[in-house]
Amino acid sequence: MRRECASRKAQLATVVRMSLPFRHRTTKKESRRSPWPTVAALEERIEEIMDRVEKAGDNHVGRVAALEEYLTLARAHEGETWFDAGAWSEDLADSYLALGRVDNAVRTIGNATRCGYADGAEMLCELAEELMRSGHEPQARPLWQQARSGYPGDVWIYVQAGIEYSDMGGYAEALDWLTAGVELALRTSDPESALEQLRPLRASCLSALGRQPDEIQERAAQREHR
Repeated sequence: MRRECASRKAQLATVVRMSLPFRHRTTKKESRRSPWPTVAALEERIEEIMDRVEKAGDNHVGRVAALEEYLTLARAHEGETWFDAGAWSEDLADSYLALGRVDNAVRTIGNATRCGYADGAEMLCELAEELMRSGHEPQARPLWQQARSGYPGDVWIYVQAGIEYSDMGGYAEALDWLTAGVELALRTSDPESALEQLRPLRASCLSALGRQPDEIQERAAQREHR
């Protein structure tokens, strides 16, 4: 069974979604028709696009066309609270992947993160994991690096990257990530209790590479058992 970073979701911030003033804002799981009369041309256009997304269903070609239009509209009206660009960027990336358009998926999530949509670290890591499990490690690599540079204090990025590289047999790469994660946890007094996962993962990588436990491993063990 694949090892999971079980506490990842609990550690990441929940996206706060704001509502349209005096109107009920629809979500992905709700009906796209507002119970109030639609008066703004922009809102009418959003509703029309969302109807197309709903009708497309698993037709990813149609879904991509509608969501590309939605996100173009969102970028043109940056700052408006009636767009949920983060969630729909992830949806668009999923459709791109279903169509084999890996580079488009990577670009979509990278752009969404740079624009500050939703939780960037989570979006980047989830796509990177999916790409690695489907044999696209080269495309996943820049996503891991973007997560690392954009969220240097997020220790779970190192845990997840370490797990993924270890699972694919890239023990040297995994060791680099896990070592950086252990160092971060030690430097910050491990407020997320990440050493519980980092230390055994790193020990497995050292063993796979034929290396003995080192000073960093000993410091992690000492810290964990305090």
